[in-house]
Amino acid sequence: MQGASAVDRDQLKLDFRDAMGRLAAGIVMVTTEVDGRPWGLTVSACCSISMSPPTIAVSLGDTTVSAKVIEDTGRFGVSILGESLIDAAHFGSTRGQPKFVEHYCASQGRSMTPAIESAIAHVDCRVEQTARVADHIVFFGEVECVLHRPESDNPLVYHDRRFHRLSFSSDIRAAPAPDVWW
Repeated sequence: MQGASAVDRDQLKLDFRDAMGRLAAGIVMVTTEVDGRPWGLTVSACCSISMSPPTIAVSLGDTTVSAKVIEDTGRFGVSILGESLIDAAHFGSTRGQPKFVEHYCASQGRSMTPAIESAIAHVDCRVEQTARVADHIVFFGEVECVLHRPESDNPLVYHDRRFHRLSFSSDIRAAPAPDVWW
């Protein structure tokens, strides 16, 4: 079979974007420092990779400020956003705008990377490996510090190209899910 035409490739991209938009995903803010100031980029491409050692992966566009700084410093943070942080999520996802987030940050305390105040959890990572894939860089980070709040917000979710709040209902009769990563 010959290669797809430009029209077919463009349609494939649109179809792929729509299909992946149907996959519900948690929202995080990947944090670093730019010129000594806290910087955060909102992403849904974050997942746990390993428990031993604790490792996560985040995928960032290879031309973003965040990706360039993380490549240079070898460090990044991930703040897991709850529904009370929808404004921060919008701020960190606005294209073409600086993403200085000091007004969303807590004092860093034990954290070596900027931590978003009131985040469900925050992890500090040291870059262990990177992989360039198409127009993105996947950073694999070994977790060095975990901060979490004792009282937790409901997670903020991205689905169908919009942020959503989860609604928990007592009438759902699903069995508890096992840990799926080990």
